[in-house]
Amino acid sequence: MSLHDLAPLSRRRFLFYVGAGAAGLFTRSLWAEKMAPPPPRGAFIGADGKPAFTPRRHPVPLPTDLHPPAEDKKLLATFEVIDDLVLPEGFEYRVLAQWGDVFGATGHQIRFGYNNDYTGLLPIPGMPGHYYLMVNHEYVAARPWLQAYEEVFGSKPPALELLPHAKPEAFAKGLLRWGSFAFDHPLFEGNAFDWSNPAAREAVPAALRAEMSQMAERVLSQVGISILHLRRQDDGGFEVWRDAADHRRITAIGRENVAGAPADHSRFTGPAAGFFAKPPSGTMCNCSGGTSPWGTFLTCEENFFNEVNEEITPAGEPMERKKLFGALAERSNNVWVFNHPLPPTLTGNGHVLAEPLDGREYGWVCEVDPRNGHMRKHTALGRFRHENVAIRCEKGKKLAAYMGDDRRGGHVWKYVSDEIAKDAADPGNHRLLEKGTLYVARFEPGFHGTWIPLRPDTPLRRPEPEQCFTQHVKVPSRFVGGPVAVGDTARDNPEITVDAWIEIVESFVLETTGKRKKFADCTLGDLVEAPGLTSPAEIAERKTGVILLDAFLMANACGGTPSARPEDLEVHPFDRTVYIAFTENAGSSDGSPDRRIFQDSDATSSRQYGAIYRLLEGGVEGPDSDPAATTFTWGRFLGSGEVAEQGSGFGYADNLAFDPQGHLWMVTDITTTAQNFPTARKREDGSHPGGLNFGGIFGNNAMFAIPAHGESAGQPFLFATGPMDCELCGPSFSEDGLTLILSVQHPGELDGMATDAKPPEEREHLLLDREGKTFVQKRKVPIGSSFPHGQKNRAPRPAVVQIRRKAPVPA
Repeated sequence: MSLHDLAPLSRRRFLFYVGAGAAGLFTRSLWAEKMAPPPPRGAFIGADGKPAFTPRRHPVPLPTDLHPPAEDKKLLATFEVIDDLVLPEGFEYRVLAQWGDVFGATGHQIRFGYNNDYTGLLPIPGMPGHYYLMVNHEYVAARPWLQAYEEVFGSKPPALELLPHAKPEAFAKGLLRWGSFAFDHPLFEGNAFDWSNPAAREAVPAALRAEMSQMAERVLSQVGISILHLRRQDDGGFEVWRDAADHRRITAIGRENVAGAPADHSRFTGPAAGFFAKPPSGTMCNCSGGTSPWGTFLTCEENFFNEVNEEITPAGEPMERKKLFGALAERSNNVWVFNHPLPPTLTGNGHVLAEPLDGREYGWVCEVDPRNGHMRKHTALGRFRHENVAIRCEKGKKLAAYMGDDRRGGHVWKYVSDEIAKDAADPGNHRLLEKGTLYVARFEPGFHGTWIPLRPDTPLRRPEPEQCFTQHVKVPSRFVGGPVAVGDTARDNPEITVDAWIEIVESFVLETTGKRKKFADCTLGDLVEAPGLTSPAEIAERKTGVILLDAFLMANACGGTPSARPEDLEVHPFDRTVYIAFTENAGSSDGSPDRRIFQDSDATSSRQYGAIYRLLEGGVEGPDSDPAATTFTWGRFLGSGEVAEQGSGFGYADNLAFDPQGHLWMVTDITTTAQNFPTARKREDGSHPGGLNFGGIFGNNAMFAIPAHGESAGQPFLFATGPMDCELCGPSFSEDGLTLILSVQHPGELDGMATDAKPPEEREHLLLDREGKTFVQKRKVPIGSSFPHGQKNRAPRPAVVQIRRKAPVPA
């Protein structure tokens, strides 16, 4: 294909897709070619960098398809979606743990949590062949959870129904029924009610309020983390040592650790620790994470705003906001859909507990010692919707921790320690995460960028909503607190203009300090308060704590680049470059990406569904680069979208992982309601390229292998597809690279269990072949899931699996 075939892209824009102005610069790792160890017999990718497996068929053409483009239409005219974890020939999966499994010795047992996400594997010191496996549990997918409730817990589930309301113009989100009680009253919102409103609370029968509180406690007991004790099997795989005494659970509301754990030394650390008078209650909304070189796990709290309030005042106190508890329906093309009486989502559970949760306790990076279950919440790393954390810790250098903020308009982050690491394996290195500086990335159009520190003395910067697709940016609201959207008020989302916000900031500074100050001279410290303190050191510490509590808004106030849902950041083990998975370029009322950096955020092509970028600290590739550098260069490694639109054939890049040879593995996160959505190519029906549901052309969520070196470097090969309505999460490799551990999250989230009464549907997709010509694909799509047991009329369960080659291993 020549550059003349790339219309409507210009040559300049094409170069943007292949790298920072030089083809190949960002598509392979030269250091991986030099430093990667030879792959063992049976490795997933061979010594030549080519996949040592036959790639699976994808529902849309891939650039790595090994047949003439003219055959696309023949091979893909029909496509059958499978409700299973589908692997290449010669590979198999075995379930390690699924929701509801009970592990531990009698009297010291734990129950494996729901919606497993990140997985991390660490050897147990002094026990060869034994490992700790940490698994995150993100949230509860209510529909399949309620369907499996009796099987798991041995009691009837709450009698919940979410139905269309007779007055959809007033109650678009539906009518929630709980037994015989309907939330059909002006005090309620149909599907939810404000638990902080005494009148609304009293309108609900006391017995039902108690049942709600009990159910919320059960929901929150299913999230958090599990730490399992694994041991090697004779074939090299793993099994859970079911009766071990050191399995552990930390839920949203506390510990369920076993076997007489010592006194809990869990605590908050860093500048915001002073806001908390007691240890952390627990951990929840745990999405991705990481491992440390000194033998601990890191787990990240992401969408905590679904369960507790997120907003704070300028002094760091909780905002007096509604405390909504209720159920959410699905949305399709901005229309609420009620295709099943069981609600898909339950939210606000932290509000209705007997002792409601303080939202400030959540949204942190948590470090957990698997040997004793002690947990530190490191406030120096900021409070936002953390997707993941990747540690770079090398002797003689400062530690860096890279993080993503999974929201539309979210940021790319880096934390740098004050001290230098003396030994990467030193157990005392947790101290490096307690004192340091949090930075937000500012990407510039010329493939360079700057790390901006979130400190009280950091200058404010005039917001640039005109550069974002939705033309609004959320910044700290003053005088009250929380967010305010600034931009062109002639559009739907902005609340005030940028100039109006600047005037408010200047007035706030005058009122709180008694001094006039122009916006150009204002800093982040001017946006926050430290009442009652007089010591300059104490004031600086408290103001830093407030800034970190409200990191997302503060980053927008000082010039951080609004990004395209940065989900996962990983440091390459050899070249030390940072790979960033941006999941989608879409915008919402929350925010949207900067169009100068994310040029496909205009919702007009299939390239909108994310990309993988690479970042070089100080512009240097290799071990000599400085993790504490304050500048970087960046380039696009792989883009999403149809091949005919200069995409790589996938959509919604999410979790990343490197195998021992430094090859990249990526799983996708296609929105559940969009998976296999029957798409046309018309704008008016909402399924046009770039629309929220058009991503359904990519089928079920999948896993790709992307070699980092060799002749296949930078090319995506389809390794696995997941069961219905699921997300594949948290890939991690054993140290020999022969076992892949993977989470299968929320199978059946949309349609619940597969039943005999729900036959597969045939849906039509209008696709592009690799030459850009349209063709119709008839796709057979199962309804609901029966993963992992394969039995219809039985509820599916999330599970963690190990993937290995079937014996015998090929030579």
